[in-house]
Amino acid sequence: MIRKIIDDIEKNGNFSFEKIIENNSLSDDDFFELLKFIHLKNIPEIRTSLDNNDFIVLENENYYVEEKDIIKSYLEDIKEKYSEYNETENKKNSENKKKEENGELIDKYLKVAVRESLLYSKFGFSFLDTVQEATLGVISGINYYDRIKEISEDTDFFIKNFAVKYILEFQKNLLKDIKASELSYILYLKVKADKEAGCNMEEISRQMNVTPEYIKDLEKLFDGVELEELIGNEQILERADKITQMYILENIPKKLSYIDEKILVMSYGLDDKVYNEKEIAKTLNISLHNVNILKEKAINKLSIDLLKNEFARNAEEMEYMIN
Repeated sequence: MIRKIIDDIEKNGNFSFEKIIENNSLSDDDFFELLKFIHLKNIPEIRTSLDNNDFIVLENENYYVEEKDIIKSYLEDIKEKYSEYNETENKKNSENKKKEENGELIDKYLKVAVRESLLYSKFGFSFLDTVQEATLGVISGINYYDRIKEISEDTDFFIKNFAVKYILEFQKNLLKDIKASELSYILYLKVKADKEAGCNMEEISRQMNVTPEYIKDLEKLFDGVELEELIGNEQILERADKITQMYILENIPKKLSYIDEKILVMSYGLDDKVYNEKEIAKTLNISLHNVNILKEKAINKLSIDLLKNEFARNAEEMEYMIN
């Protein structure tokens, strides 16, 4: 299996982790060998996820207030943890540094798990669950730390991508348990987003690997119809079931836009350092006034979980609209 993947990458000259994980089940050992090949050959990655287009806007931004508060508190803890970690590291004499133990490495790379969870956060998946899976990926990557050091000083590349592997496997496995009604709704949202982006019906159907007639069925099903009315529509639900297996990960929109991701990564020090609002505004070319507003909106988006059981049960209580 690994040989075929490598052959395909060499033929194409690039790769997509999303497509690799979607189409294969790789052990950690196989994945490490794949990363070695990609790193040593310097093969470029192609991200295939659909960027967020703000096609979901919560009219009541406090709907997921409990989840939002937990996420915000967690990110603040990460920022504080790494501020302290960096201060400790700066005080150490590099010549007297002891060999890093696994526990120290986990602390060091935890922010990598959080950062990659932000970048791969998608509608339908809890952000905090995604962080948990990414952390397991980091721990698995650290098991190869000594072997990584033998071939490269760029340990971050390997640890980061183990986090990505575990995130994508988590999303792939969770998709198997999605109810047809929920999957149909996500497909519908993607159609709306693609149309807003200027795609025509032929482009959308080709990208999603479904017929134009099916897309029309989705629109007919969801446009102006209450969610409770859809539960008993066996014809549409059965058709949604049939395409579940060919429904690929990149068709589920990301929760965050590029600006959302950058603001959170910079605000909470998930890359090189913690940036203040003035630095963020200057770097991203946005007004200082908007930095905190956009940060709050980004955390709101992270808290959205469209596949929660109560979404279908209490749909009348959820206030949302499609842009």
